[in-house]
Amino acid sequence: MAVIQAIIDWIAESEEETRDKDITWLTGAAGAGKSAIGRSVCERCMQEGLLLASFFFGSNDPTRNHSRSLVATIVYQICCMNPSMRQAVSTAVENDPLIFARSLRDQFSTLLINPLSSIFSNEPRSAPQLIVIDGLDECENYDSRLDILHTLVHISTVSKVRLRFLVCSRPENQIVNFFSSTKVQDTLFEIFLGYDYRSTEEIMLYLSDKFKAIKEGHIFKSLIPDPWPDEGQINAIAIKAYGQYIYAATVVHYVESSRHRPHQRLDSVLGLRPPLKDLPFSQLDALYTHILSMAEDPGLIISILAFPALYDFLNTHMIERILELEPGDVRILLSDFGSIVRVTSNGHIDLLHKTFADYIWDRSRSKVFFISRFQTIASHVQHVLQIFSGENWFQPLIMSMKMTWHVHRGAYQLQIYVQRGESRSPFDVVPNFL
Repeated sequence: MAVIQAIIDWIAESEEETRDKDITWLTGAAGAGKSAIGRSVCERCMQEGLLLASFFFGSNDPTRNHSRSLVATIVYQICCMNPSMRQAVSTAVENDPLIFARSLRDQFSTLLINPLSSIFSNEPRSAPQLIVIDGLDECENYDSRLDILHTLVHISTVSKVRLRFLVCSRPENQIVNFFSSTKVQDTLFEIFLGYDYRSTEEIMLYLSDKFKAIKEGHIFKSLIPDPWPDEGQINAIAIKAYGQYIYAATVVHYVESSRHRPHQRLDSVLGLRPPLKDLPFSQLDALYTHILSMAEDPGLIISILAFPALYDFLNTHMIERILELEPGDVRILLSDFGSIVRVTSNGHIDLLHKTFADYIWDRSRSKVFFISRFQTIASHVQHVLQIFSGENWFQPLIMSMKMTWHVHRGAYQLQIYVQRGESRSPFDVVPNFL
């Protein structure tokens, strides 16, 4: 709700800091709710007369996974709402029958900007008109993505028509690089569905509503205990979701199965009973498997992502030291995985999908991408000790050693105790070994 309101305020130019920003980029992890927000914005702007058109890319739909139909779809929607636009577009197509084979910039200029300029020249508007482009990362052609972005920036720079573009996408490396350009910053308003917009409370509201509907309408509702579910169960799911709606939606879809007892399905999700024959997170697993399968070296990517899955204090420099990588390698290798992980400016790796850790530790879910949690920890210990063994100041100290694990906010922390003579002191090895 906060994000939707921020977008509405941006369109209405009610906030001074975003008044001159013609493009809003709504981004975030896979399953964070970007498309749902895009649809809600479309519905609300349609009611308020602010929506010109929308286009939702879809990687699995051959009619929507490319840019060839983008301009035609947008122009068609505008023509349906504005009869004056139809004549202008028809004339443009008659004058240039091959217009849809030309560049996106030419299509936008000939079929959208020029007709709108003539139509709106005598119709002053109280607010700009919105065009929504959702799922840009699902446009399969990488060059087309950049072509679209360059065209939108060009339009916002030269057009006399007051247009605003809402672009929704995952933080794919190519798109991130484009929006990071200093030439784009002046016209860009970025909203990241993450730190400032944690939606735990709204996810809890969503879960409560869905479970209530299940309890009232399920075919086996007479077998569901009362009360169900309890507040602790809803809390546990919302915390696990970590702001990602896809996790909550996956849980609801699994629990509402008409062939099972909902309360038993929920217990399986929470680990209170063994899962039934079908796995509860098949949708999420398919997403993670697809993302990892796109990597050039999935094994190395998983080895890197195992660190934020285990520890919450390591930065990219430490990981590179442990894995014997060159400085900067981790940032480069993770640049194509913005849909599940984010690297902050200080080198901290934020795993946007906390359930990704459950996926890689569970062989039945990750299959070829499975890694052993305990073998991974042991490997980290081994690498850290190898690093220490090369430090001259450390070698004389090692008389005996004991390793213990401490849980700190759900993350493992390694401490190695070394002893020389009668003195014994702990070294918090992983964060301080540099």
